[in-house]
Amino acid sequence: MTSNIFGTSGIRKVFVNYSESDLMFTPHMALDVGLSLGTYLQGKKQNTLLEETTVVIGRDIRTSALPIEYALISGLICSGCSVKTLGIVTTPTLAMSLKFLNADAGCMITASHNTPEYIGLKVWNPSGMGFSTEQEIIISEIYDNKEFIKTEWDQIGKVTHINDINDLHIQDITERIKFNGENLNIIADPGNGSSCEIVPKLLSKYNINITTLNSNMDGKFPGRLSEPSKENLIKLCHFIRASEETDIGIALDGDADRVIFLDENGEIVDPIRLLALMAKYYLEGKENNIINTKNKIIVTPINSSSLLEDVLCPLGCTINRCEVGDIKVAIALKECNGFLGGENSGTYIWPDIHYGPDSIATIARILKMVVESKQTLRELLDNIPNYPFYRKNILLKKDIIFTNKINDDIVNIMKESLDDLGKEILNINKLDGVRIDYDEGWILIRRSGTSPYLRISGESNINLEKSKEINHITQEKMRILDLI
Repeated sequence: MTSNIFGTSGIRKVFVNYSESDLMFTPHMALDVGLSLGTYLQGKKQNTLLEETTVVIGRDIRTSALPIEYALISGLICSGCSVKTLGIVTTPTLAMSLKFLNADAGCMITASHNTPEYIGLKVWNPSGMGFSTEQEIIISEIYDNKEFIKTEWDQIGKVTHINDINDLHIQDITERIKFNGENLNIIADPGNGSSCEIVPKLLSKYNINITTLNSNMDGKFPGRLSEPSKENLIKLCHFIRASEETDIGIALDGDADRVIFLDENGEIVDPIRLLALMAKYYLEGKENNIINTKNKIIVTPINSSSLLEDVLCPLGCTINRCEVGDIKVAIALKECNGFLGGENSGTYIWPDIHYGPDSIATIARILKMVVESKQTLRELLDNIPNYPFYRKNILLKKDIIFTNKINDDIVNIMKESLDDLGKEILNINKLDGVRIDYDEGWILIRRSGTSPYLRISGESNINLEKSKEINHITQEKMRILDLI
């Protein structure tokens, strides 16, 4: 039985230079992934090696990204593909570039928000959407069976480098999203990641006054850890609070597929509240001064706040729920022809641009909204509720895939927890992990798709302490499964 080498967000593992196990990410593994991807792409074309197949490759700033890139390129060109390299770029830039470079696929070498020892690889379709599970399984089968395409010495692909891709991304955004931000004062924290160049450059195009923090590229992340979490953004919060002029803070992760905003008081804005605000702005016709009557659909994963339904349904909007992961969001968006997708992590997808998460375009849209409304970000959020939300990550004893049996055991444990507290269960959803909606909120337990963690999250429309209590009781009972 073929094992899928991909997780919920591509391949992501700790880097070592050599290992006989696929539990680590080695250059040898990258070579075979390149051969597998090239074999898959060539097989999709009728005139296999006569019609050129092009793959675009970008990488983030991690120290291990370069050897993985070289090995991946070797596999691709040995399968007859031509490769266009972008160098160090953001994931949104790579996803955006595919339509302009007439590519058959794209590869981003990144471990996103993970700690420095991790490296990874994510594969993209020409639409900017990540590869589907079905595509990943096909590549995994080729990888496992080593059934690579055979090429001769004169069929090796070529490699070319593209120099101006950041400028092209910025131009694409500024032509779509127009405003003058000369009165805005922004502190941007790229977290030493690959957005250190493109974000200040974009803000300059809008005449915005910029201060930067952690803006030198460094794959060891000396300024802060890559994930733009509350714990990692303490310095940025302090900088904003110490400033009398800063209007908004912006923080990104290592490859900039995630973006977090802070208001003028240095308070972190919940990404789902921001998703609701952006959707509301669109539905009320403020995006283009036209009330939008079509495509009133947004997509968000099962672990997002129910505030979306409460804010947007009265405006005629439908909220489609999907599994966790930007690829799952993108697939659902395309299927339902939605206008916006977003996740708890701070990823936002704009189908009118492409189907990959684009923090760079999101920055422009949020700042335009602030400028045109003549309100602060905090004021704009006044009408968006902030429900008590609790989230905890627990390291698993071993890195295992959750089976139906495990999920059924979790359901029984969650039922016990809620019964003990006298709560009425309204719905059980096993779309991704186990989510139980009860009379005062919901609780979700799922295994992370990118690291060996059990993720417990919950929301209560009563108070945060009640949500914490339910989650704590459930966590303690979970120990009988010998997972944590």
